[in-house]
Amino acid sequence: MNRADRDPRLYRIFRELQEKGLINRRTRLVRCPLTVSIRGSPALNCIRYRHSFFERNLSGASDDALRFVLLHEEGHVRKGSSLLSALPGLPVLLCLAFLGHPSLLAGGLPLAKPVFVVLLLLTVFFAYRTYYRGMDDEEFTADRYAADAMRRCYRTRDPGTLLQNLLFGLLARESSVNRKGTISGVLRSGTDYRPSISERVQRLRAANDPGDRRPGIRSTDSEFPQ
Repeated sequence: MNRADRDPRLYRIFRELQEKGLINRRTRLVRCPLTVSIRGSPALNCIRYRHSFFERNLSGASDDALRFVLLHEEGHVRKGSSLLSALPGLPVLLCLAFLGHPSLLAGGLPLAKPVFVVLLLLTVFFAYRTYYRGMDDEEFTADRYAADAMRRCYRTRDPGTLLQNLLFGLLARESSVNRKGTISGVLRSGTDYRPSISERVQRLRAANDPGDRRPGIRSTDSEFPQ
């Protein structure tokens, strides 16, 4: 049994979006047990998802909801930064660099250990801030990509409502499972995540308001077939 046979509706919608030119032909949909939920990876040029997460949280979703999820992750693939995804690994690389020179930590230099600790803490702090600030921007960009596609190709009048219902539904289902009130990675939103659901919905509606459309938003229209 291949992957498409296990999740036929998800793969059917994925292929439909590819045929419409909304998802790149080179983007792959990959079932991956190492992925917490569903994530678009610009470095690997694929959308990875966990089968158990899909069955529990998305198998009962509407076709439009699944389209929005896949388009959101395609937004990450198209517009995401591979460098940003690597930022959390900087502290690990720093540790490996010092471990490769044990003489620095074995008393060779009296200030080596304090300097290393301070440098590591500063690296963690700035990498964390840069990563989550960049991820917030990428979430808004991916939301906008999905919303523009749904408006233009599926005549969805209010993608903000679609996003809001999707996120609150995921939050309720995940809360009943883990009792933590967080969404396990999908679309990155929850009670302890930024950006919040309300902020994302408000930003999306403001971006899609024809009366308040900013010049930067017009550029996304050229990505979709006429």
